Amino acid sequence: MSSTYRITAIRVETTAADPHEHITRVRIGFEGGAGLSRETVVAELNDPRGDRYDAFANGELTAVVLGPCPTCAVADHVTARSRHTTANNLLDLPRY
Repeated sequence: MSSTYRITAIRVETTAADPHEHITRVRIGFEGGAGLSRETVVAELNDPRGDRYDAFANGELTAVVLGPCPTCAVADHVTARSRHTTANNLLDLPRY
């Protein structure tokens, strides 16, 4: 059985070729733990019975989904689905 978890902070790295940010880790909740790796989030979201994630950024609750990176060829890019913007709201979360 899957659960839904709130992502409250992110860690990013800049790509080498055509520099832009990719999320590498996410923090769940407000307890200050190390968080989950991008690979874990991708595996859960790709599993139909896996855990789901959401985030509250820019005053909007958004579902965390996988999609193609708008800048490079990464297909499993961790992003947020918003009704109000095409921007990745996750990038507006606090960094850790």
